[in-house]
Amino acid sequence: MTINWHISLYIIIFFLSACNIHTSNKINGSVPISPHFHIDLYNLNNGTKVLSDTLFKQNFELNVEQLPKGIYQIVFSWERDVVKPQEFERFARQPELGTPKYYMSTTFWLDAKESNNYTLLLDSTYQQSELEELLLAKNGSESIKIAVVSDGANNKLYNRYLALVDRYRAKNRHQKDSLQQVVAHYNDLKLFEDSERLNALLAKDWLPNVKTALLREEINFMKDNIDSEVIPPIYHIQVNTKEDFEQYREVYNLFPLSVKQNFTVWNKSN
Repeated sequence: MTINWHISLYIIIFFLSACNIHTSNKINGSVPISPHFHIDLYNLNNGTKVLSDTLFKQNFELNVEQLPKGIYQIVFSWERDVVKPQEFERFARQPELGTPKYYMSTTFWLDAKESNNYTLLLDSTYQQSELEELLLAKNGSESIKIAVVSDGANNKLYNRYLALVDRYRAKNRHQKDSLQQVVAHYNDLKLFEDSERLNALLAKDWLPNVKTALLREEINFMKDNIDSEVIPPIYHIQVNTKEDFEQYREVYNLFPLSVKQNFTVWNKSN
C-alpha cells in the first residue's frame, strides 16, 4: 500500500511539473538587410512592447516568451542615410529623434495553444536596395507584402482578413493613380476648380467609394466568422469612435454578453 501511495505521489508531481513547463514561441524568417536590423514586437490588445532585439544575421530564429493569444505587430527597422526633403526641417528642429530609419511591419495572430512556430514570409525575393527604394516612395511600404504564418486555424483566419484589406488597398491605389492623371488633365485645361475637388479626395487615405466597399466586406467577414475568437480583437481595433461603433453595430449586436463585457474592460485599461 505504501508503494502505491509513493507511485501516486510521483505521478501527481510529474503532471504538476509538466503543467508548469514554460513553452516559448519561435518566430523565424529571413530579412535581406545588412549589416544589422532591429526587431520590435507589440501586443496590440494593450499596446505594450513585448520584445526588442538587434539581429546581425539575415536568417533568424527568435525564441519569444509565452504570450497571451491575440493580435501582435512585428516591426523591422534599420538605419538609412537618405533623408527626404520634407524631413530636413523636422530633424533639424528635433535632433533628439535620431537618425531616420526604414520601417517594415505587419500584424499576425499568435496563440501558443495553436502553434509555437511562426514563419515570416515576404511576397518576393528582394535585394536590400529594392526594399529601400520602395520604402522611400510615397505609400511604397503598401506594395511590400509581409505575412507571419503558422499552422493554427486562427492565424490562417486572421491572414485571410489581412488579404481582404490588402485587396482594397491595391484597389484604392489603382483608383488614386487614375485620378492623378485626371487632375493633370484638368490642370492642362486650366480647370482648376475641378482639379482642386479631386485633390481634396486624393488627400484622404481612402477614396470614399473604396472605403465604403471595404467596410461592407469587413462587416460581412466578421459576421461570417462571429464565433471565432479572432473577431473580437479585430473589431476592437477597428472601433475607436462613436461613429465607428455605429458603422459596426450589426457586428456588435451578434456578440454574446461576455464578449461585450470584455470590450468595456479593454476600454478601461487603454
